[in-house]
Amino acid sequence: MTGRRGAFALLVIVLCASFAPAKEPKAAKSAAAAPAATAGIPLADVLSRFDLVQAQVRTLSAEFVQTTRSPLLKDPVVAKGQFYLTKPASVLWEYTSPEPMRFAVDAGEYTGYFPARKKAEKRDVKRWSEQLFRYFGLGQGSTELGKYYGIALGDPGTDDTSSYLLVLSPKKRSFKKKFDEVKLWVSATTWLPVRVDYIGKDGGEHEIRFVNTRLNPDLAAGLYQVKIPAGVPITNGFSGLDAAARTH
Repeated sequence: MTGRRGAFALLVIVLCASFAPAKEPKAAKSAAAAPAATAGIPLADVLSRFDLVQAQVRTLSAEFVQTTRSPLLKDPVVAKGQFYLTKPASVLWEYTSPEPMRFAVDAGEYTGYFPARKKAEKRDVKRWSEQLFRYFGLGQGSTELGKYYGIALGDPGTDDTSSYLLVLSPKKRSFKKKFDEVKLWVSATTWLPVRVDYIGKDGGEHEIRFVNTRLNPDLAAGLYQVKIPAGVPITNGFSGLDAAARTH
């Protein structure tokens, strides 16, 4: 997987995170918590609620558990960490295991830091990152999202029976070359993101489960400024995005 494809994977996750509402919307209170909550609900109604909560997001934080499966891996690899988001285009992924890593995109610049390796990297990604954020629908409703993806309701499965599953199928040729589909699970009662699966063309799958999600928390002004100690060499690149996607 290239660094660019890894970045696609991470920004898909950003899209999922933008589902969270400031508080449970009135429309969502009518949804039952039982497994049958998602049965028979029209896609139009789900997308209407999606649009409602999209408009509320300013900042977001959550803990995450990421599981990577690949034909090249003997066993799945599990990573954990903290995720932060400030719209329109600031993101921080802070991995605590299996290796401490920090990856931030802010003001059009990517910064990656690997403390254990004493390695860091930076790259100007302004034009590219803005395009990807727009493509993945961050801060936009279903109408804009529908320009790039076919959207359908799927079976949430036995593990997520109190959630809605939105299946996104890429329309653009450039997207189709990179991944088959994106699956997003959203709680039928709280409308918080609970899971996202990125299905790559290489047969790999990146599953992210969010816990302890907080909407619109007060985040420190310098949160996205990754501090690199003196003496640590800084290269030009964004291999860290790929490393995070594959949880090396």
